Amino acid sequence: MAPITATIVPLVTLFVGSTTAFVTPTGRGASWSLANPQHAVRSSTSAVATRHNARRRSSATPATSSLRMVSEVAEQRAAKLRETAAAFRAEAAELEQKQARERRENAQRSFNTFDSNKDGSVDVAELKAGLEGPLRRSFTKTLQARMGRKPSKEEVDDRIAGLPGGTLFPDDLALKLIQTYDQNGDGLLQQSEFAPTEELRTRLENLFSQQREEERVARMEERQRQMDDRMRPDAGTVVVSPGDVNDGPATTADKALSALPYVLPLADGVVFAAHLFGAFPEQTAWAQPLAAVLLALRSVPFATLIGFFSLSIWSSNPQINKLVRFNMQQAINLDIALILPGVVGAITGAVLGSDASKLAPLANASSDVVFVALLAAVAYSVGTSATGSFPNKLPLLGRLNRENPDNQEGGEE
Repeated sequence: MAPITATIVPLVTLFVGSTTAFVTPTGRGASWSLANPQHAVRSSTSAVATRHNARRRSSATPATSSLRMVSEVAEQRAAKLRETAAAFRAEAAELEQKQARERRENAQRSFNTFDSNKDGSVDVAELKAGLEGPLRRSFTKTLQARMGRKPSKEEVDDRIAGLPGGTLFPDDLALKLIQTYDQNGDGLLQQSEFAPTEELRTRLENLFSQQREEERVARMEERQRQMDDRMRPDAGTVVVSPGDVNDGPATTADKALSALPYVLPLADGVVFAAHLFGAFPEQTAWAQPLAAVLLALRSVPFATLIGFFSLSIWSSNPQINKLVRFNMQQAINLDIALILPGVVGAITGAVLGSDASKLAPLANASSDVVFVALLAAVAYSVGTSATGSFPNKLPLLGRLNRENPDNQEGGEE
């Protein structure tokens, strides 16, 4: 009996429990009715959705909190930057006000010093009197740096007398300085228009620089005008007055004279052609008469030395055409360049002694290179000069030539 009871009791309990799941109260009484199955399903589904949303909200809460914290930190930093910027602006405005106040005070002191007659305005004479003292001290310091000693008062006066206008502060510059600050155009500076002494000196130095630049431009324009006048077709031959510089276009005679200076480097460089003439007698037969003349000229005592100094003197003569002067200077530079290989050969022979013969092939090749380079340079210079152009494209030699027009244009600039 006990086994049966143990089996029936659980079954009854299971049945009662499953039945009550579909029974809902309909009122206050004890009557019960079965619930709607669809309503039960919806309630179960709503409960599941509620639990899912709660889990989503709980999982999204940390990310939202992190974003909120980052936004708050960024806002705090932005506020701090705005405060810093406002502080900087306030400091800048305060500094500007301080500088403006100091400028007004310095201008007031300078005006009181310059206004010698106390009429409430500064004219040209008073401005010059007030600035010539500082200008003289500055000029004396510059002169002392150049001379390496303190100049005497007489030396300073002599140098000032040699300046344009005989003064450190010409009237025209004083008038320009007044016009810079003269707001009402009366030719005078009132107290409200005046500036500190240092500012006046700085502005005056700028006016000096501007005046020098204008004078330089005027000189360049005058030179260009003279060159244009000489190059006019109706100008005829170039006429050079005493003391004038012959920088005009080269005539046919000038082009021919431009080739003569190269006799000097050829006479000194013909010794480097010994191997070429010996190794290739047939190929160099055409040049042997010229080589003989150059060797004969070289054999005359001090002939090349006299030619060297003569070219040096003539190349400084401004009445000789500029193209001829250029070629004279270039021939001198070529002749000087030939000294280096000769010195190297002499030192090598002295150091090696009898062993120097072992380097004969190298010495012959070097001599050939030197002579061929010399011939190429002379041929280029003569050929270019024949066209009326300056042969100033030789490496290094062109830049060393003081008559190079490219160098002079760079100097002018």
